[in-house]
Amino acid sequence: MSPRTAPDLFAPGLFEGTGFYEAFRWYRTHDPVSWQHPAGEPEGFWSVTRYHDVVSVHRDTTRMSSTKGMRLGSTEAAVAAVANKMLIVADPPDHTRMKRVLIQPFSNEVLGRAESYVEKVVADVVETAVRHPEPDLITHLARIPTDVICAIMGIPRADWEWIGHKTTEAFESPSELSRITANGEIFKYFSDLVRENRRTAANDFISGLTAGSGDHRLTDEELVFNLSGILAGGNETTRYTLAALTHQLALHPDQWHRIARGEVDPAVATEEGLRWSVPGMHVMRTATEEVRIGDARIQPGQRVVTWIGSANRDEEVFDDPDTFDVGRTGNRHLSFGAGRHVCLGSRLARLEVTAYLRTLRATVTSMTLRDEPRYNGSNFTWGLNELPVVLHA
Repeated sequence: MSPRTAPDLFAPGLFEGTGFYEAFRWYRTHDPVSWQHPAGEPEGFWSVTRYHDVVSVHRDTTRMSSTKGMRLGSTEAAVAAVANKMLIVADPPDHTRMKRVLIQPFSNEVLGRAESYVEKVVADVVETAVRHPEPDLITHLARIPTDVICAIMGIPRADWEWIGHKTTEAFESPSELSRITANGEIFKYFSDLVRENRRTAANDFISGLTAGSGDHRLTDEELVFNLSGILAGGNETTRYTLAALTHQLALHPDQWHRIARGEVDPAVATEEGLRWSVPGMHVMRTATEEVRIGDARIQPGQRVVTWIGSANRDEEVFDDPDTFDVGRTGNRHLSFGAGRHVCLGSRLARLEVTAYLRTLRATVTSMTLRDEPRYNGSNFTWGLNELPVVLHA
């Protein structure tokens, strides 16, 4: 590709495979902070592709705001309705206040008590997948993050399948109307759950988030918005990591054997699965004052899009970044973000993926990839939505 021919990051179907990695490589080399103005978009934005530039944007909460939306394609009215009320679209001091409350259920102490449940769910899913293989392994894998996050949040068991489906629809539906409708249904569901808990105090998760006072509690509106965010973060992204990791292990039996034989710790392999899968492909910020990124001078009000998928393949940070290496050490991937907005559920995601690898090691001898997998085509929550892999005991 000629240095003068910039690839189109918004070409139809680009994210329906992995060809976008070549485009990212071009931009990292030739135009790491580029101005983009896709057809049909009312405004352009700055596109950031190098690792250290991405980190600098994420860590800058003085000149970079999340309150105008954190993804491309966000509806302005929808973002305005939740700005500084939902953690992912909040800036300090509101972000600091809400995170202080919302981080509590994800402490090492709390998750330590949940570990046995996670292992039980994972063991049941893997055993079921081995005994009753489906054409699409994700049919089984999707249960892991859904069952775990729903149990932690105290969501009634009868609602798990419905709410898992609605979360996927809210992120992945090709119809904007369907996405908006699904989000509205989820908000209403949690609003009803919070109202019911005010009466019964039966949900320990919600009660824990409303137990404080002043700056140590959330309003009901903030609680509803952030319960939705926790559900989405705990359900969607981990499913994509589990699928991508399994796909790579099926493609590269030598890498699987390194784990199966005990040569590589599953916790180490988990980090490579997270680097490789990149379920959160991009994150957006809006400049509040002039700031320089690389050779570009960003003006107040301009949007800045950081590409995590590119940062995780940056040759200046990762040796041989296009090689899947379960034993990779010093794995400083950005799949959970950086700075104040690092994912709340990062510990839980690591716990689930590591438990999955340990269970595979104890249960599975080999994996067979029967056909080509399918990607969802999204440039935001990107990943496999169909994985024809069979696990063999």
